[in-house]
Amino acid sequence: MKDAILKIDRRIADLDLFNPDAISDRYDPSISALENKLDAALVAIFGNDTVEYNRYKGVLNNIDAASVSYTRETPISEVREGLRRGAAAARENLAAIRAGFIEDLEDSGQSDAGKALRAYDGLEIHASIQRAAGQLYRDGHYANAVEASVKALNMLVRLHSGVEDKDGSALMEFVFSPKNPVLKFNPLLDQSDSDEQRGFMMLFSGAVAGLRNPRAHRFVQDDPERALEFIAFVSLLAKLADKSAS
Repeated sequence: MKDAILKIDRRIADLDLFNPDAISDRYDPSISALENKLDAALVAIFGNDTVEYNRYKGVLNNIDAASVSYTRETPISEVREGLRRGAAAARENLAAIRAGFIEDLEDSGQSDAGKALRAYDGLEIHASIQRAAGQLYRDGHYANAVEASVKALNMLVRLHSGVEDKDGSALMEFVFSPKNPVLKFNPLLDQSDSDEQRGFMMLFSGAVAGLRNPRAHRFVQDDPERALEFIAFVSLLAKLADKSAS
């Protein structure tokens, strides 16, 4: 299916490059050359005379969709318009075939999104993070899922700390400050404890600054694996917040 998708992408590119306005003769060899390419792609993908081949061949093998008259020559303007319609229909059908293959790959877990989703479902995501981000992630809204996970973390820290007048990095740095923390990750008995407290504070603050804020203020496109890792990281912070003490 991956090879078929690559072949479809090439034929879609051929259709995008095809310019009906450059055609001055209905029997221009570039038309039949394009139709032959499309037919060869169908045969390579589905095999000759298969149900799938027969379903699509009528559209892909006949991009000249202009009417035929036996009493007059079809004006070139009508030929060009027919070629535009035929090329558009061929492109739509190729896109539909491609979408079907993508869906099959995702269902089988072979696509990047399918693999990431299987990995996501295998993780024990913190309940608050799961409620906020789970469905967004499954629907493919990866950047929105990351942003929602950090918003849920922000609310969780507010809930545990009782601090309502601060938000984002300011909230994290106030609540987890190693000097006078509202919530502590350890007894803060020595420098090592203080270093750990400071380090976790920076992780919480960094999650808000680096993950939530950019997605809230501009378009960010996350791929499924990257989003999975970000959400898992935020889930870990949420679990740490649950174990912190006042």
